[in-house]
Amino acid sequence: MTASTNALEIAAAAAMAAAENFPVCLDRRDSLRSRYHDVSVCLTKPNRPPEGHVERRSIYNKLLMGGTGAAMVPNTRTVTCPLGSQLESLESPASVKGFDTTWIVENSSLKPVVLAWIINGIEYSPFTPDLKPMEDPKAFLNPGGWTSVPTFESFVYHVREINEDGTLGDVVLQHRAGMIPLGNAAPESNAKQIDPEPFSPKPQEQEVGRLGSQDRPCNIIDMGFRNEAGVPLSVYYASNIMEVPDVGFNCAENYHFHMGLKAAPQDFMWDWSSKTKYEGSFIGDTFVARRADDPTVVVDTYTLEPTRIIDCPKQKKQQVVTTSLKQEVAAGVQNAESCQSDANANDNDVENINVDLNVNVNMNVNMINHDQGPLSNGGGVSSRAAAAGISGSSG
Repeated sequence: MTASTNALEIAAAAAMAAAENFPVCLDRRDSLRSRYHDVSVCLTKPNRPPEGHVERRSIYNKLLMGGTGAAMVPNTRTVTCPLGSQLESLESPASVKGFDTTWIVENSSLKPVVLAWIINGIEYSPFTPDLKPMEDPKAFLNPGGWTSVPTFESFVYHVREINEDGTLGDVVLQHRAGMIPLGNAAPESNAKQIDPEPFSPKPQEQEVGRLGSQDRPCNIIDMGFRNEAGVPLSVYYASNIMEVPDVGFNCAENYHFHMGLKAAPQDFMWDWSSKTKYEGSFIGDTFVARRADDPTVVVDTYTLEPTRIIDCPKQKKQQVVTTSLKQEVAAGVQNAESCQSDANANDNDVENINVDLNVNVNMNVNMINHDQGPLSNGGGVSSRAAAAGISGSSG
């Protein structure tokens, strides 16, 4: 058996063995999907069209032609109970706008809150950008409520509590939509990683072994993954399993895609060697990242959950949800073609998603689900929304 055919066969054999050893898996999907992804949700919550935002094709082409792929798209980051009145800005002038996605946020606190989209430090409604948050009823969340926010990777949001007198209170949560890093940021290594793509006798329009387009029901969430492990990864879709073993496989796991080490290969979305890959999925679903050369070793896991707003203590303590990325980009991206570690452009963290979405090289782009971005009433395009490249209507 050659090295070029070994990777997928090892992964498939290990998954089959896991299925034999663990034949029954508990399934939580029905309860979670009925709450966040039922057809009725798209009649009552802001949402995106199944095929994604109208700008998806142009964003793909822009990132492809830019020469750095998605390296300048920031990682996702969430900060709960940020310290003091001087908030650290999650906006970055070096960041590039990525693909459209959906942010699901739930108010687990005892106070009503209001959501705000941040543009150059100023707060606007995430749904009707020509309005202030307090002027838009859709921007409010009562205790126990949740909503879906059509957005783009790199967009930043604040959540403020509402005081008893109805005035704006403190920021209790900050969130940036973005890429999901898998694996801790690894130091650059001079060691040459062998990462051959398995041979296929048929011409391939996308990486070998990658699944085709799946059904894209209501309120699907799209996400981009970024390999920060420093080694090639095999990523498995694990449905909604509750526990992932440190070594070995869980019954629910199925191989989904490979993650290489190059930040800017010929096609950052579909090439075997690319360190960025894209999926669409649902609340409760889990992805398991394993070493490609030894899939029994778990490198990282990611479970898609709502971003939850909590009651912040009077003495606020900063809680950064996820990992951080360096913000050294341009030089590292150029080196990534020959070296397995690129200097991605961002300081960031994690909070978002999974299922399979498919965009082939000919740009049959079917990735996200977006009622055309942060929305304005009646489907019109506001001036601020147009400037930001967003449009649409709430469902």
